[in-house]
Amino acid sequence: MRAFLAVAVIAATMSFTASADDFTADTSLADNDRVVRSVTLEDLKAIAVSEGHEITEVGGQGDVSLRALTPEGLIFHMIGTACDTEYADGCLGMMVQVRYDSDEDVTTEAINNANISYAAVSTWWDKEEKTVGVTRYIILDGGQRMENLKVNLQNALSLGPMVADVVWPTDVSDDDLDAYYEWLNSGDDDQ
Repeated sequence: MRAFLAVAVIAATMSFTASADDFTADTSLADNDRVVRSVTLEDLKAIAVSEGHEITEVGGQGDVSLRALTPEGLIFHMIGTACDTEYADGCLGMMVQVRYDSDEDVTTEAINNANISYAAVSTWWDKEEKTVGVTRYIILDGGQRMENLKVNLQNALSLGPMVADVVWPTDVSDDDLDAYYEWLNSGDDDQ
């Protein structure tokens, strides 16, 4: 059964004592018409917060990185790439990643099927770290509007669960899933 990689991280995040300033964002940086040729941590934070997500960690995957939580409970990472080169002070690219815990049901065939089914993202399997990941990589060459970066984030977050359905196929009906999620969110342990 699939599980979000950072289930334990949620509990740790609740007790995390970092300064509130670590998670604040100047959402004006995420103005749709703003064109960027590189991004900084402040840009990533602005994108995440402007899209309604809660930042739960900064710097965990490098100086220009964050972990965030969607309102639906999906954990994701935004990671700057090709940072502080001779071409720019910020990062010339960025990744959006959704990660899941690997289990005995994961197969190379399933990972390959996910890559074929959803070519807009790369699906990978780190057996050693017991992680299945879904990555959308964005290159900022020539500049990108912030609106495009937000759309790329939305696409990655939409495709992550769809990829998981390929890796871990289920015969459960949508009604059963809705009832399960309702019970899960109710906090009632007796059902």
